[in-house]
Amino acid sequence: MTDDRKYTMTMKHYYPTYYQPFRCIAAACPDSCCQGWDVVIDSDTEQFYSTVQGDFGEKLREAIFTDADGDRVFRLAEHKKCPFWGDDKLCDIYRRLGEEHLCATCARFPRLTMDYTVFTEHTLALACPEAARLILTTDDAYADFSDIQAENCEDYDAQIMQLLLDARQRAADTLKEPIPLEERFERLLRIADEAQRAVTGVVFDPAGNDRDVFEQLEYIDERNRLLFVRAAEKQPDFSRYERELTNLSLHWLYRYYLGAIGDDNVMAVIRFLIVSVKVVANLAEESGDIVTAAQTYSKEIEQSYENMEILMRN
Repeated sequence: MTDDRKYTMTMKHYYPTYYQPFRCIAAACPDSCCQGWDVVIDSDTEQFYSTVQGDFGEKLREAIFTDADGDRVFRLAEHKKCPFWGDDKLCDIYRRLGEEHLCATCARFPRLTMDYTVFTEHTLALACPEAARLILTTDDAYADFSDIQAENCEDYDAQIMQLLLDARQRAADTLKEPIPLEERFERLLRIADEAQRAVTGVVFDPAGNDRDVFEQLEYIDERNRLLFVRAAEKQPDFSRYERELTNLSLHWLYRYYLGAIGDDNVMAVIRFLIVSVKVVANLAEESGDIVTAAQTYSKEIEQSYENMEILMRN
């Protein structure tokens, strides 16, 4: 018999202030999520698609196949487009069957959920252009996250979770300080070093330099390889987009920091954050568009499990 006194399942949900205002801008989107990556079809949705009658039902069933990872996905059309993305840049499935019959991947994107058993945090995926705009231009978005307290939980050590929560809050407070971003990053590394030593007693060493890392990644758009490698080599000027880069840093801090509860690698998150902000800053300096730079980076890096694995190891 389970002793219910061991932990309490009082699920609490936390949202950044930009979460609720988000609305898909559909045909006005400058870089649709309907192009460039595979769409995994959940089993319930595929079962419903098997009942759709007529030519559209046939098109649905013919478009689904099993990929190399064993997932059921749509076979992409020319230029890596979803076969149901119309010429008017609107979704034919949404139009013909209704929003309720989108697959889970399409229905949820860009909403993300980080479930820590006794509390859940929510955010938006930076790979969506409209989400990126909100993330980079919304200040003080995480005020409600400051009162999270770890509770007894069977899935992880509550003491370590509380240590991570406290360290994350210190890091967030540091990112808001009115000092140059380079100095804030140095302080973030010290906070992460303290947390890492408290969790494991050691600090994990990086495996290689930034240029080599970005050279070995896979890219949706191969033209981005040279841009990313060049951006990883150059020392950035953070001052031009300091507000947006600060908000970007906070987004990645809250998106990934507590993930160390699973792998104990606190430093990996901060290293990823700093390197990624550096690359985005240089991409934005070259293009003059910080939102597109951040969104493009996220689409190439965060939407790839393999790329994230490589970056989190370095």
